[in-house]
Amino acid sequence: MAHIVMCRLCKKRFNTDLEEAVLEGQKAYYHKSCYEIWKKNLDNPQGDMEADFWYEALVDYLYRDVKMSINFPKLQNQWSNFTKPGRNMTPKGIFFAMKYFYDVQKGEVEKAMGGIGIVPNIYARSAEYWANREMQKAGTLDAIIAEIKARDTRPVQTIVQKKNTKKDKSKWSLDDI
Repeated sequence: MAHIVMCRLCKKRFNTDLEEAVLEGQKAYYHKSCYEIWKKNLDNPQGDMEADFWYEALVDYLYRDVKMSINFPKLQNQWSNFTKPGRNMTPKGIFFAMKYFYDVQKGEVEKAMGGIGIVPNIYARSAEYWANREMQKAGTLDAIIAEIKARDTRPVQTIVQKKNTKKDKSKWSLDDI
């Protein structure tokens, strides 16, 4: 039976039985080539790769640390709306705003309903908070970023394609009787 998944990087659907795939976490599938590109650019993110890095870091934070049941279509829609040009919100800022909301303000996970709709309301306060933290103790943000990058060294499961063997479904024929 075909196992169709979407690559987290190129956003294309593919069959894991026919192509090599990399499974990061429980449901994060990548093409093997996309995963290698993503890992290579992890230390030096630029442009869309930086936005993808922060999106993946946000999903990982919400899923693992906050224990949120994520509504992915809602999250992706909100993410794209918040990162539009002219909104004055950066992917890194959105990540730190959510970290501020859940770690500092102890926000309620149930009220989020699987999304990040609170970001426009807390973005300015979180930026002020993180700037003050950085002024009090230099390197605080760098330590958090290093921790995020260190999480990417966790074990990764590689899925190797396998050949489909069709079995003869008929066990008996009427001629045998």
